[in-house]
Amino acid sequence: MQEALPLVELIPLEPESSWWCYGANLRLGGLLATAWTARPTRMTFSERQEHIVVLGYGGEQRLRQASTTWPCARGGCVLMASAVCTMESTLSSAVAFALTRDRLLETAMAMGGYQQKPKDWEETVSLAHGWSPPRNNAAPSLLSALQQTIAMAGQLSGYGHGLLDRLQFDDQIYRLMVAMLLPEIRQDKTLDRLLHRQRQGRDSFDELIDYIKQNLGEPLTLTDLESRSHYSRRALQYAFAERMGCTATKWIKMQRLDRARQRLERPTLNDTVGSIARECGYRSLGLFSVDFQQRFHVRPSELLRESRRP
Repeated sequence: MQEALPLVELIPLEPESSWWCYGANLRLGGLLATAWTARPTRMTFSERQEHIVVLGYGGEQRLRQASTTWPCARGGCVLMASAVCTMESTLSSAVAFALTRDRLLETAMAMGGYQQKPKDWEETVSLAHGWSPPRNNAAPSLLSALQQTIAMAGQLSGYGHGLLDRLQFDDQIYRLMVAMLLPEIRQDKTLDRLLHRQRQGRDSFDELIDYIKQNLGEPLTLTDLESRSHYSRRALQYAFAERMGCTATKWIKMQRLDRARQRLERPTLNDTVGSIARECGYRSLGLFSVDFQQRFHVRPSELLRESRRP
C-alpha cells in the first residue's frame, strides 16, 4: 500500500491474532491504484502533493481531516486534500489512488477547450477537501463509470502492463474525476459552461448566506459552514472576503447584532435582553452587551427600555 499511497501508520482496531488484510496494487499508466479487504483498521496518510481518492466497495471508511469526518460507504467516493488525514474502517473493501493537481487541471483544460485556466479552477482543485460527488443527476453515472473503468482494468491486468498503458485507463480516470469535480465541464458549449460556473458560484454562496440567516441562533462554526457549503476553510474565507468584505466570523457577528437591534426595537411582552441575545446566537450576556455597545454605541438594556416607552 505504501507504494501507491503515503501511508505512515496502519493499526488494527481489534486483536491482532484475529486481524487480517489482503491487498494488491494495479499499475494504470501513470497511476497506481491499491485495493484491499481488511478487518477494522486505522490508517494515517502523511501530507503530500497529491489528492487521495477512496472508492468504497464494502463496509464503511470514515476519513478525517481538519477536524471533520466524511463517511465512504459501499458505492461512495471521497477525495481528500493534500494535508494529513486518517481513515478508520469497519470490515471493509476499498480501492484508493493518488491524483496530481497539475494533471487534473491539464485534463480539465483539454476537456473544456480552454487556452488558460479559469481563475477559480486552481483553487477548487487545490483546496478539494473531503470532497464527494454532489447529489445531481450526472454524479451516480459518472461514479459508476469510474468503478467500471477500474474493474475493467483489473480484468485486463493479466495481459500485461503494456496493454493497460495503451488503453490509457489512467487518462479515463482523470477525465471522470474532472467531470465530477468541475461540473461546468459537462456543459455543451463554452458560453453555457461560463454561465453555469457563474450561476453555480452565486447560488452556492447565496444558499449558504440564506442558511446562516435562518440559523443565527445556532452555534455556527467554520467547520459547520464547510460541511454545509462544501467549501474548504480557506475557500470559505476567500469567498466572504470577496463578496462581503470581511471574514465569515465577523459577518455572522454583524448579522446577529443587526438582528438583535431589530428585536430590541420591536420587543414582545416577554422579551428580555438575555432572551434576545440567546435568540441571536449569543451564549454570554456580557459579551453580547460589549459587542452591541461597540457596534451601536448604546446599551441593549437602554434600547429595550426606550422601545417600551409609550
